[in-house]
Amino acid sequence: MRLYGFRLLLFSLLLFPFSFGLVHAEDSVEVPMGTAKGRIISDYPIAVAEFKNFTPKQTETKIGTEGQSILLNNLALSGYFLTIDPKAYLEDIKTSGITEATVDFTKWLQTGAEGLIKAGFWLKDGTLKVEMVLFSVSTGKEKIRKTYEGPEKALRDFCHRFSNEVVRYYTKRPGIFLTKIVSVRRHKGSKSLWVCDFDGQRCFTLAADGGINLLPSWDLDGKSLFYTSYQKGNPDLWRIPAVEGGKPVIVSNRRGLNVGAEVSPNGKQLVLTLTKDGNSEIYITSIDGKHPKRLTNSWSIDSSPCWSPDGKRVAFVSNRSGTPQIYMADVSGGPPTRLTFQGNYNQSPSWSPMGDKIAFTGRDERLVFDLFAVDVETREIERLTQDAGNNEDPTWSPDGQLIAFSSNRTGDYKIWIMNTDGSHPRQITHAEGEFTTPNWGPITKGE
Repeated sequence: MRLYGFRLLLFSLLLFPFSFGLVHAEDSVEVPMGTAKGRIISDYPIAVAEFKNFTPKQTETKIGTEGQSILLNNLALSGYFLTIDPKAYLEDIKTSGITEATVDFTKWLQTGAEGLIKAGFWLKDGTLKVEMVLFSVSTGKEKIRKTYEGPEKALRDFCHRFSNEVVRYYTKRPGIFLTKIVSVRRHKGSKSLWVCDFDGQRCFTLAADGGINLLPSWDLDGKSLFYTSYQKGNPDLWRIPAVEGGKPVIVSNRRGLNVGAEVSPNGKQLVLTLTKDGNSEIYITSIDGKHPKRLTNSWSIDSSPCWSPDGKRVAFVSNRSGTPQIYMADVSGGPPTRLTFQGNYNQSPSWSPMGDKIAFTGRDERLVFDLFAVDVETREIERLTQDAGNNEDPTWSPDGQLIAFSSNRTGDYKIWIMNTDGSHPRQITHAEGEFTTPNWGPITKGE
């Protein structure tokens, strides 16, 4: 059987280190949270009209349909909304406007929409001005109105920013539409870092030196990435600005493996796997890779660490019980606690931002990899994927509403996102090559 996950490759290297529901509610009140720890499961019906062109002496442009498409895709991917198919729309864009008095809300009620987004734009000499409005269909009242202005190419950013406003209005929490996802792209013999918007758009490559670059993760501010590279022969830990053309610097180049780094919730420390003393152990260092403090001390292989949201615990993979399982250790010390007892090969843990669950990859009785989640307190395990190829390396969205992962359900490994209960899987990478080990970036300041 052909197994791809870089986490599996990592574990093999460690074994042989020297071989290679929004609830329907009044729009003016906070929407109740639907599930444990504030996670929302929802299908709130919302419509997005084609953007209306208010430009004098109009010229041919696709801005109206492009803006509508971006907003619809954002809301559908978010996990909060049920978007109404534009084919069901009844109002004529040519005779309607973007104010309360110029919208025929009776026709929108007939579509089943409870929320409605309308927008107008003006385009002059390459400068784009867009005004976007959120209405309550049932009351016919305006709830949000925002105006954005900039170069024509900024349309996608305008739509992402307004989508954030819509999510904040309904849920009282920030949106994720300006976040990014990094993954490893295997293409033409090399493994490079592939960065894209949360929806898979506006992608670019980092660390494309023709070599092997693995296991990327974001810094707390979303401005740089940590990753492991064999650029100098040894699997060293590097840091690179998350912009095209960024220059990497070495953070940790101790003898042996320097892999799987993740930044602490306070942004001051790293947790990672080192084999500098011969065995694979979990260490905590300062953010610059210095002052290593050993967290585990066992004959076993310990790897793939991740922080709890409060920074007090670290989850990791260990085979100290005979097979790879998920464990949890207090940063302050003490023996680790085993979290998973089902299955004989569990790996790549990812802690929910809510703190209640850890998603992980597990191999089932058919020798297929699927995604699961274990409740940190009760140890109950929930299966998230099944009968859809191999699914590996989960990573949570920063709002805890979605999970991104790598799957070969359509052939080559691509990056997918789904709701946290495993519903509504959507593929977001489509370029050539295989995409693995995604890591979802943070909501940065100002988003």
